[in-house]
Amino acid sequence: MVFKMIELYASDKPKVLIIDDERDQVELLCLQLEDEYIPIPAYTGKEAIELVKTKLPDLILLDLMLPECDGYEICSILKSNPGSRFIPIIIISGFFEKPNKIKATQCGADDFIHKPIDRFELKTRIKSLIRIKKNYEALHESENRYKQLFNNSPAVTLLVDPLNYHIVDANEPACTYYGYTYEEMTAKKITDIDTFSQERNREISQQVFSEKKGHFYSCHKLASGEIRHVEMYINTINIRGQELLFTNVYDATASKKTERELAESEEKFKQVVELSIDAIVIGSSSGKIVDCNRAACKIFGYDKEEMLGLKIVDLLHEGFRSNFPDETPNKEIIEGKNVEIINKRKDGTLFIAETATRTFKLGDKERLIVYVRDVTERKRAEEALKSSEQNFRTLVNNTLDGLLILDFEGRILAANAAVGKMFDLELEEVTGMSIAKYLAPESVPIAIQDQINVLNDRGGYLSVYKAVSSRGEPLWIEGLGTKIIYQNQPANIVVIRDITVRKKAEEALINAKTAAETANRTKSEFLTNMSHELKTPLNSIIGFSDLLKEGIAGSLNEKQSRYVQFISSSGKNLLEIINDILDLSKAEAGNEDLNIEEFSINESINKVISIILPQAQEKNIKLNYNSENRTLWIAADESKFQQIMGNLLSNALKFTPADGSINVTLKQERDRVIITVKDTGIGIAEDSLEKIFKPFIQVDSSLSRTFEGTGLGLTLVKKYVEMHGGNIYVESKIGEGSSFRFELPVTRQRTGEPVLKVLEKQKVDS
Repeated sequence: MVFKMIELYASDKPKVLIIDDERDQVELLCLQLEDEYIPIPAYTGKEAIELVKTKLPDLILLDLMLPECDGYEICSILKSNPGSRFIPIIIISGFFEKPNKIKATQCGADDFIHKPIDRFELKTRIKSLIRIKKNYEALHESENRYKQLFNNSPAVTLLVDPLNYHIVDANEPACTYYGYTYEEMTAKKITDIDTFSQERNREISQQVFSEKKGHFYSCHKLASGEIRHVEMYINTINIRGQELLFTNVYDATASKKTERELAESEEKFKQVVELSIDAIVIGSSSGKIVDCNRAACKIFGYDKEEMLGLKIVDLLHEGFRSNFPDETPNKEIIEGKNVEIINKRKDGTLFIAETATRTFKLGDKERLIVYVRDVTERKRAEEALKSSEQNFRTLVNNTLDGLLILDFEGRILAANAAVGKMFDLELEEVTGMSIAKYLAPESVPIAIQDQINVLNDRGGYLSVYKAVSSRGEPLWIEGLGTKIIYQNQPANIVVIRDITVRKKAEEALINAKTAAETANRTKSEFLTNMSHELKTPLNSIIGFSDLLKEGIAGSLNEKQSRYVQFISSSGKNLLEIINDILDLSKAEAGNEDLNIEEFSINESINKVISIILPQAQEKNIKLNYNSENRTLWIAADESKFQQIMGNLLSNALKFTPADGSINVTLKQERDRVIITVKDTGIGIAEDSLEKIFKPFIQVDSSLSRTFEGTGLGLTLVKKYVEMHGGNIYVESKIGEGSSFRFELPVTRQRTGEPVLKVLEKQKVDS
């Protein structure tokens, strides 16, 4: 009946998924909500997870007590899934103790409702959470649109806070242009990269805010230290109620350089002729040389006065003189393409030169300009290059690594013999084919993205692909790609190497690591289970021995009382050992969470000292405590902290002889608290310092050792310190005592909650 009624509801109503194994309770909630919502019933966690995927409800009502898996687990699964993590979840339960609420919050619950449920309260909370969800989705969509526009802009774009000049955002072209990572870029101020004074920046901000836009020129410094001229277009933009400067930056270095070059061009042009390595000879219409540069004198072996007394034809081999008649030259002959001509030096030696001639007007006179380049060395270099190319081709075709040249679309333009051998193909079959043909489907998107990145000047890459040979055999290849110019077009040259053997070795190593981790977890779980099983009979032993000791079951004689005392004392020692093993197993198995709360570290240390003090007094050991900051509060698990302090003090007390001393100091350095426990005990040998934090390890492991213990105390200390994000250190010398120092962060983030803002609180006396 309920299902039929649900199907009749309009599709625009919000959908509410109700998860409860009590069918009467589900039907009641459906009836209470059906006028405004579309209720969707689910009676198990598995059914609910499937319904979330297919129905995408707007809100979830979740009962804590469910078969197979409870509400905490269902909540964690849904909140960890990207597709459902933003769906509000209201936990329903008949009782809510503080630990239950803390655990539900850690699992991601958005609200709690006690049974029996008030219909008006339920609808009010549902309506509020759905409205918040819709507002968040709208805001998220708006931010995504802005981000897409901002990040996909090809222009260098910055968002700047006008109050403190911080760069609050930068797109990828900006990071590339300035040479910083995004994190480095957004850690800077605009004043760190521009050359404007602070006063000039203030004037720019005022102008932009008054006119809502601005256009400025400046000089910006890149990460490399290079100074670039830039042109900036600035507008104001309001983001989440904050006015920011939307700044587009364009490199104007080239245009500035052009201006400078234009101003210098005349001076440079005057020097071009003299500084040219080519011979430049200017002749009159009659062929007489009227000017030349130094290179001409050097190449032909004349000084300038001698050159000015010659004709152009005097510089040529007799066989080429017919191309330069005495009168005005024939333009059709001399203004063709550059030609190679045999020229003659003053000493009569001949050389090959590349010669180009042009006629031009100088005032009202016809002039002939001849450019002569000695190509004797180039001819020798060309021959050497041909030989080098042949050697290089031999080297490429005989290297063990494959070489591929890919065009923009991923087609193979060229390949060496190693590629054909790798894929068991002839080179003729490889050339012209798409590289995607030889890759496994899952590696094609990676190869396409690498190709796009390298051809868009985003740098080279080193990637691993799964490939398939011509025989259908799978293989793994490693490709190192970079951009080159090949046949006047951008291309991607890739060095590939068959790493199938290495890949298989890595997989074997990963499998071995997984097996080792599984074995370690199994060990921890076994120890945990065994500890639980041992504690039950042990509690009975301790309890009954205490009853006998107190005489409740009748009076005991002196010997019986002493024996019962031995039983009780040994049982309690054994219980303490089992508890240590249980704590260690939980920590190693990752089943123990920190209950983070703020507390006075000074008061907590004093509590531990008050417990240890009677034992210290029995041995006449002085226990001193000194704190630099007695008002310091930290966010940590207080019970774990007290266990750390208790274990360290107990350890110091155990190994410190009578009439010794133990000193505890507390100080703060920036965001960390440092606690030191120093004793005047027997000390630890240097070669044993590395072993003391390992479980079940005693420095004195002989059967006749003086000090008893399981060796778990310091292991637990190290585990708990590291769980808080801290570190522990030890210094010790035989006969001089030991010093244990551990550091903890003052703040610690709770699961699902922001980092605590308050580092210290002043304790108020009541």
